[in-house]
Amino acid sequence: MKSLRKVVLTCAIAAAIPAFAQTQPPEWYIGAGLGQGHFGVSGTDLTGVNNAQVETNDTTYTVRGGWRFSPYAALEAGYYDLGRYRINGNGVQSLDGSARAQSYGLSLVGILPVEMFDLYARVGYAHSEVKLNGSTNFVSTPFNSKETHDEATYGVGGRWNFNPNWGVFAEWMKNDKIEVDSYLIGLDYRF
Repeated sequence: MKSLRKVVLTCAIAAAIPAFAQTQPPEWYIGAGLGQGHFGVSGTDLTGVNNAQVETNDTTYTVRGGWRFSPYAALEAGYYDLGRYRINGNGVQSLDGSARAQSYGLSLVGILPVEMFDLYARVGYAHSEVKLNGSTNFVSTPFNSKETHDEATYGVGGRWNFNPNWGVFAEWMKNDKIEVDSYLIGLDYRF
C-alpha cells in the first residue's frame, strides 16, 4: 500500500511540474497617475450658511507600488492625493475655507488578463485624512480641523500593456467614508 501511495505522489508531482513552469514569475511594479476628483458635498449640505458654494472638482494624483504574485492577483500599496476643494458662503454665518483629502491604502487587486490588456478590481484598507481650514464671521481667528478615517477602499480599472515593462491604466477609485470619487489615468512600470 505504501508503494502505491509513493507512485501516485511521484506521478502527481511529475504532472504538476509543467504547470508550475508555465506560470509567470512574480512581478513588482510602480506607477503614478493623474486625474480628477469629484467632491460629493454640495453647498446645500452646509448648515447655517446661505448661498454656499463648494468647488466639486479638483486635480487628484496617485503614487503606488505592488507585487503581482500571480497572473490573476496583486497586492498593492498606494498614496492618493484626493484634491483640495474651496468652500465659501454667507448668511447668518459666513464661511471661507478649503477641504483637502488624502489617503494611504493597501489593496488586493483581482486581475483578468486579456491578451495585451488587464481588467482589474481592487478592494482593501485605507487610512484617510480630511483637513478643513477656514474662517467665519463668528470667530476672529482662522480654524483648522483634521478628521481621520480607517475605511474600505475599492475601485475598478483597465491597463493596456503596450510593452513588456510598461502599461497605461485608467481607473475609478473611492474610499468608503470620504466623499471623493477619483478618476485617474497613469503609467505603470513592471520589473
